[in-house]
Amino acid sequence: MTHVVQHADAESFLAAAQPVLARSAASAAAFAAWTRGLGAQPAADGSSVYLATFAHEGSFGAALRRPDGPLVFEDSDPAAAAAFAEDLAPRAPRLPGVVGALRGCEAFARAWRERTGRVHALRFRLRHHMLTEVAPVPMVPGLPRVARSDDCDWLTESQFAFVLEAGMPDNRERIVAAIPKRVARGDFRIWDDRAPVAFAGWMEAGDDAARIAPVYTPPAARRCGYATALVAALAQELLDAGRRRVFLVTDVANPTSNAIYARVGFRPGADVYHFDLVDPG
Repeated sequence: MTHVVQHADAESFLAAAQPVLARSAASAAAFAAWTRGLGAQPAADGSSVYLATFAHEGSFGAALRRPDGPLVFEDSDPAAAAAFAEDLAPRAPRLPGVVGALRGCEAFARAWRERTGRVHALRFRLRHHMLTEVAPVPMVPGLPRVARSDDCDWLTESQFAFVLEAGMPDNRERIVAAIPKRVARGDFRIWDDRAPVAFAGWMEAGDDAARIAPVYTPPAARRCGYATALVAALAQELLDAGRRRVFLVTDVANPTSNAIYARVGFRPGADVYHFDLVDPG
């Protein structure tokens, strides 16, 4: 008996996940943003998402997964992570990866290897950051603006370049389908200096929070301060609209992005790890 409960909708999932979400405001914001995103962008093939919780003998867990993505369980306890592995192994033996706290990822990996023979390999060490007040940043040429429908081609190519450069698991088809929908919702800001030079996306992340992602500057426009100015402007816009906290995640191995966000006023929180699940050898 795994004590894993699957949920048919985001509301019941988030309610049952409260013992885990209460451990970290950043994790709570991430789960809120992801579940909203799953509803706004259902899988192209119509397959269902995985929304599951675990509660047994003082251990708790919450996990979600889009059909083509990694399993995300953030601050779930190791016992919960192992239970998710047991639950998923028969139905998704080629699961591409997991994202969560280190002890949970290691527990999942041990259980996964026992059941599937596959092993884990580190892709990213990620760090949550939170902002409650924007710090002054240098002025740069240009201005921020809301992305328009005629920006979709540039945004699509730029986000695809971001995915390739960052080594993120994604695909062109999903990006092509998602960009127009996010633009229509007003989810993107562009820094415009006679032409688009950087972009940043954002998502609702609960009643009083928002999450910024992704942020990208094409190589030809870098080292001009565009991303710093754009993130500062977007974060201030979100605070002015009533959010009290703004979150984002960085790759610990990328000193440039970490320095940008520190200048804007983001403060680091807990780390999570993204492990790929691969065949041994």
